[in-house]
Amino acid sequence: MHVQSSIWRARARTRFRRTRRRTWRSSTSPRSPTRRPSRWRTGRTCSASTSTASGADRFRSSLTSTGSPAGAARRILHVQDGGRGLRTDSGSGLAYSCDPDTGRPGLAGRFRAGGTGAELLLRGGRDLAEAAADQPWGAELAALARAAEREAGHPVRIEFVVRHHRLTVLAVTPAAPRGAALLAHVARGLDDGTLTDTDALDLVDADDLALALAPAGRVSGLPVLCHGQGVAPGVAEGVAVFSADAAVAARDGGAEPVLILPVTMPQDLPGLLAAVAVVTEQGGSTSHAAVVTRGLGRVCVTALRDARVDLDAPCLRPDDGEPVRPGDRITVDGTAGAVHRGGRQAEGSRSSAGGAAGAGEPDAPATRAVARVLAAADRRAGLAVRVNADTPADAEAGRAAGATGVGLCRVEHMLLGERQPLLATILTGAASAATSEALDRLRETLRDDFVAMLRVMDGLPVTVRLLDPPRHEFLPDLTRLEVAEAVARAGGGAGPDPVALAAARRLRETDPMLGVRGIRLGVLDPRLLEAQLAALVEATALARRDGGDPRPELLVPMVTVPAELELVRERLAEAYERFGAAGAEPMPVGAMVETPRAALLAGELARVADFLSIGSNDLTALVWGLSRDDAERELVPRYRELGLIEASPAARWDDDGVGVAVRRAVVAARRVRPGIGVGICGEHALDPAAVRLLVRLGADYVSCSPARLPVARLTVARVTVAAERATEAR
Repeated sequence: MHVQSSIWRARARTRFRRTRRRTWRSSTSPRSPTRRPSRWRTGRTCSASTSTASGADRFRSSLTSTGSPAGAARRILHVQDGGRGLRTDSGSGLAYSCDPDTGRPGLAGRFRAGGTGAELLLRGGRDLAEAAADQPWGAELAALARAAEREAGHPVRIEFVVRHHRLTVLAVTPAAPRGAALLAHVARGLDDGTLTDTDALDLVDADDLALALAPAGRVSGLPVLCHGQGVAPGVAEGVAVFSADAAVAARDGGAEPVLILPVTMPQDLPGLLAAVAVVTEQGGSTSHAAVVTRGLGRVCVTALRDARVDLDAPCLRPDDGEPVRPGDRITVDGTAGAVHRGGRQAEGSRSSAGGAAGAGEPDAPATRAVARVLAAADRRAGLAVRVNADTPADAEAGRAAGATGVGLCRVEHMLLGERQPLLATILTGAASAATSEALDRLRETLRDDFVAMLRVMDGLPVTVRLLDPPRHEFLPDLTRLEVAEAVARAGGGAGPDPVALAAARRLRETDPMLGVRGIRLGVLDPRLLEAQLAALVEATALARRDGGDPRPELLVPMVTVPAELELVRERLAEAYERFGAAGAEPMPVGAMVETPRAALLAGELARVADFLSIGSNDLTALVWGLSRDDAERELVPRYRELGLIEASPAARWDDDGVGVAVRRAVVAARRVRPGIGVGICGEHALDPAAVRLLVRLGADYVSCSPARLPVARLTVARVTVAAERATEAR
């Protein structure tokens, strides 16, 4: 690091002395030195073998050291006239030694013929590769850029002017690549041996990888409509719609819809699938909209701070400005958490939302660079990375993206869309023929999906969580039913279905997130528990009969007492007997640690559980006493504004509160059962602080949505390397 910096300082001093009041000119200039190489080779030389700094250290220091090209450029730039008085055979330009967005090698940038540097910045210019193609200075600039990058060891940025077809360099500075450009540079370093796996992990962080993988788009110049919390990264644009049905209709009509709702529910899944982006007035990092859109790869902004969704109008009403109505074009920036009026499609840019219809796939060089960096990450990872998958397609995508199993398969997510009435019928019905038929169909539906998932993940673990939805998500909306009833009474028309209205009233809960969900649902309705267990046992038998190696694991949610696990084990044994597999080795049964009581009693749970899965979403909400759906809208932003907290508990791992609970739970569980498996499947699974804790505790895996698998693999490896360094330092 110091050797390279000293070389640049020596060159800078020499250039400064030689160029006090003149510019660098090309070799074609009458006043240029006869020996053009002095521009790059002047100064002291020193063997690089004396440096003990890592490749990452050398790269990083070259971006900040005053002895770097940046320092040299600053000493010379002040004597330039900036290109004043340029004619049509002249111009100003900004060049990069590689594409600053993608990292592709080769000259990139902009050039404005007949314009100054200020005009280039204000008005833009022509693509540099096209402008330089037929110019005498083009080849020289390209060679100069290659030489500068080779000597600096990283991409460079070159400010230049052309006078009468003669090239004059104003400044050479580090390009400081990010996102895809950085990954491409690091991949080249891994290929040519100048960077090690550890160097690569030091240089590329989760933000860079997420930026490289996120849907691309532009928002510069677009007026901001409103602000919220970005929960699924990327930029996408489309036409505003205000219902799931409208989103589906817009997609069928060839449009790209942006779905805007107060809050999303399971029945909105068709609209979420059709949309390129989702905006919800309520929500947060762990809300339904956030979890589903991240899994689907859609862009999403929730918890709007300065706008309200009016479904009666329908429109999106910002605090300042005209409302957005159906068909209006808007752009959603899920990275910055902003919604903009208008879009860029008219200018030829293409909206993209990963996984959405019409989204572009990453180009081959970018894909290769990501794969190269992730391969280095996998070699250093200290935890397995599994995928949250609710469909066979999700499982297949997860395995292709490097997942080592399914860490969370949510049964309630397998019953969305056209399957939702099955669960609604079971929840609202009594001991009727219709309910029995719905139970049979539910078992068969789950069995078929389980078989497909076990086959996709053959030889890898598949953790299936029992039903865990708040019941109201699968029931008719009580408010709408009562309004319909009142309207019918006043006008004498037909009212809502009396059976549905009675069931909605009977099953209504004041706080459904703390009500009948998880194992509690199975206790109150044993038929549901038995149907799920039967489906999984039968699916395992079918997959094994076909010569497969199915490895199911059963996860019990909302556990508060060990007896709940014992109850599930008894019902599971009965299911094995019913399908003639009483002698088969039973699948592991685990407890989901998502209530504070489960964390406090982890040692007792470990006596009857084969593994523990940390459900950080609910555990965080319950430890903090916050609503997952409401806190992000008003309360948390105000706390952050006043400096009472630094970040939302839903967005950042709480090591002082939730972390202490998890630490005590794992230690207590392993005191009772040393080999008990431990994983985490909540949205905090990718937070470096959470991963750091799990690595220290010797946990087994983290699990996340398919779209976030690459970031998870990188994060785990970076934390593992940091932990190894800390251990060596001690």
